[in-house]
Amino acid sequence: MKAKLLICAVALFIFTGCSLPDSQNSQSSKDTQPSPDILDSIDLLPQALQNEHYKQVYNTLSPDFQSQVTIQQIKELSQSFFGANDTFVMQSKIAVNGMTDYVWIDPSSSKGISAVTDQNGVIWGLQIVNLSSYPAADNDYTKQEYSLPFTGEWLTFWGGSNVLFNYHYAYETQRYAYDFIVVEEGGSYEGDPAENESFHAFGEEVLAPADGIIMEVVNDVEDNAPVGTMNEQQAAGNYIIINHQGEYSILAHFKQGSISVQEGQKVKRGQTLGLAGNSGNSSEAHIHFQVSDQPSLGKGKSIRIKFKNDLDPIKGQFVEG
Repeated sequence: MKAKLLICAVALFIFTGCSLPDSQNSQSSKDTQPSPDILDSIDLLPQALQNEHYKQVYNTLSPDFQSQVTIQQIKELSQSFFGANDTFVMQSKIAVNGMTDYVWIDPSSSKGISAVTDQNGVIWGLQIVNLSSYPAADNDYTKQEYSLPFTGEWLTFWGGSNVLFNYHYAYETQRYAYDFIVVEEGGSYEGDPAENESFHAFGEEVLAPADGIIMEVVNDVEDNAPVGTMNEQQAAGNYIIINHQGEYSILAHFKQGSISVQEGQKVKRGQTLGLAGNSGNSSEAHIHFQVSDQPSLGKGKSIRIKFKNDLDPIKGQFVEG
């Protein structure tokens, strides 16, 4: 059975399936008083759980988190999860908007731990999970070679071949999808976090990842406002599907009205398609990019992307387009 603990408490932390505090507005750090029996460092979290220091872990949780989980629950899950000789190595660390997301994976890539903390080390989100894998699909790359669909430096927020690196991985239709954002000086936005225009990715050019023919365009979905509201009924928002000789790239969440290509049009690698936006099931401006074996986001299979220059982005990596 898959052991899993996912407790979250909200706000402007992107793409997670949970709600986390907005670092500018939350008073959690101010309200959380230091305890003599808390983790000295988040780096010690895997060892603390494995060594049965459950009280330390519990006392490091945010008040909202503590209201949703008991020490006994943490104990029972940990005892069913950890083996006597398990070791975990930190594989990803992302610090954005005052929150830091950590991922630890064991050497066999069969178990993982993820935690989200604020600037004071208070834990707002925690996952302990047995990792599923799909080796055949993981080793089956696209026949075509693709480029990143942007210029400049972007952060890979979701990407990789397990669910802690990439929440899409659990779903065959989106297994090897990526979500990219722009981060400057530790933040994905500057100014009012409720305004789309505050986000560094909003309005940035989205480029064709390879030569192809435009198959489908949706361009009239409103960007979510205020930021944080989401449109689950039109999950992809404004999107483009491109045929690359039988492989289909899908780029989603464009800014409303910004797409500059039409169905049936031939496009070249690097050609501007439109502008990054916050339409659809999106919590802030970003680019969703995947390649599938059918021209549909909800059907067929996502294919692992063979990038130019042997690039293989994973969660937490900055990549240059």
